[in-house]
Amino acid sequence: MPGAIAVIATLALAGGPNGSPPTPEEMVAYFVHGLEQGAIPRYGQQTDQPFKQVSRSPAVFTSTGPNEVGDKMETLRFTVTKLSDCTYKAEQQFEEDGEPYYRLAYTLDLSAVTAIGFDNPPATISLKGLTKSCATNTEGSCDPTREPEAIGPFFGEPRQAEQALAFFHEKFCPLKP
Repeated sequence: MPGAIAVIATLALAGGPNGSPPTPEEMVAYFVHGLEQGAIPRYGQQTDQPFKQVSRSPAVFTSTGPNEVGDKMETLRFTVTKLSDCTYKAEQQFEEDGEPYYRLAYTLDLSAVTAIGFDNPPATISLKGLTKSCATNTEGSCDPTREPEAIGPFFGEPRQAEQALAFFHEKFCPLKP
């Protein structure tokens, strides 16, 4: 999948518009959810509608397409906002004609994340050492006690996510000793 975040070497040299380096929010969006311009959603009505990056900081990605019936437009929106060097707020939201009907917001402390694990094929990931808390919990979507290190969905490439995590710790959030 070509794109600015697809190759970390490219990211380091020319991640953003006009060759600007990637923002920490863009890096987190990639290694937590595999989000980048042109990534393809793997669920919902937008499976044929690539993500568009509409903001770098906060990092905002949207995919919009007709709903199942075809009478309304549905948008899948992901937002990653920096709270501190190692703490980020992430939000997933579905909207129908601009009205939210599903929202999940959570805080991620990434200071101790040492590795990424993937399930079959990488629909969800686990971030080893993650501390998360949920601000909203639509339909029981977030249970930090049941799966404390799990995050989903994931749309990117596992190897590239691992490289993005290493880059993130090198440039933005040094690992805790």
